[in-house]
Amino acid sequence: MPDNIDISKTEFGLQFNYNLYDNDYVVEIHYPNNNTPYHIPYILVLPSKMDESSFLSVEVNNLEVDDENELLKNGLITARDFVKKLKGFNAPVLIPILPSVLNGIPYYQQLSKECFDIDKDNSYYRIDLQVLNIINEVKERVSSQVEIQEKIFLNGYSASGVFAQRFALLHPEIIETVCIGGTTGSIPMPTSQLDYPLGIKDYEDLIGKTFDIENYRRIKFRYYVGEFEEKRKAVARFDEDGNLAPMHDMSYFVRSVPSSVGYSQRKLFGKNLLERSKKQIDLLQSMGIDITQTIMMGRTHNNQSGIGVNELGEQFVNDCYQEMFIKQIKKL
Repeated sequence: MPDNIDISKTEFGLQFNYNLYDNDYVVEIHYPNNNTPYHIPYILVLPSKMDESSFLSVEVNNLEVDDENELLKNGLITARDFVKKLKGFNAPVLIPILPSVLNGIPYYQQLSKECFDIDKDNSYYRIDLQVLNIINEVKERVSSQVEIQEKIFLNGYSASGVFAQRFALLHPEIIETVCIGGTTGSIPMPTSQLDYPLGIKDYEDLIGKTFDIENYRRIKFRYYVGEFEEKRKAVARFDEDGNLAPMHDMSYFVRSVPSSVGYSQRKLFGKNLLERSKKQIDLLQSMGIDITQTIMMGRTHNNQSGIGVNELGEQFVNDCYQEMFIKQIKKL
């Protein structure tokens, strides 16, 4: 928890006030109970004065750790950083706290394929639906205070970016814009040539519904990635030539992408991460999907030696939200 903060108990969990950039916020930590259609906690940050026609802005926690308190701390950091990214806007921010199975599967924080094999009596059955239920609950709650848009602004970087792109594949009908950083190597394609999570060949059997291509085309996809994304190598993952694979190319990471699916993606679009994403984005644009990618020159995935993408992501996310917000205002 933040230091020197007066925390109070509420009927839903905990609450405290927070000030950032001379703006006041109420931070709520909600815990599930027997009556909620979800079994994971979430953090909701409400500006004291919200923008009219606000978009609910959503990002999941990005840390894998077994300790629930550490997950909550990471969620609070994610919430604070997201509010910073939305500087100049007074939007409600929602952070669902996803569980971890450290170094195991399912990989909840990346909505790996195994997430859909969990029995209904398990608390973590269909994490994607639990997040969807949380979003619907929060939208209903916030709509009593200010006009809230039907669709959301979904954000993510690295692991939370993987979650964002896959959640958009699963529930495109609720997303206006998805802003994704550092996940260029795992862009999903609405193609029957690839299985989930990189395609939709087994989508209906896995998810229990047909893929909604019409709503998928209505999403604005905004990607950003460092020029040197491939420079940092994994410790024990190898490419087809026996060389160490790029650390953040999820097509080589079996916990995130089954090896056969990753191999098929690289065979279709190429092994080089940036060249692959360029081919995929060109193809997606030809299918009528509003997707762009910004390559940040001279940058790597993490802020190591001051040349990471992370510190530039703040302005990129703000610009994406502004693009969406201005278009909505013009409609009114």
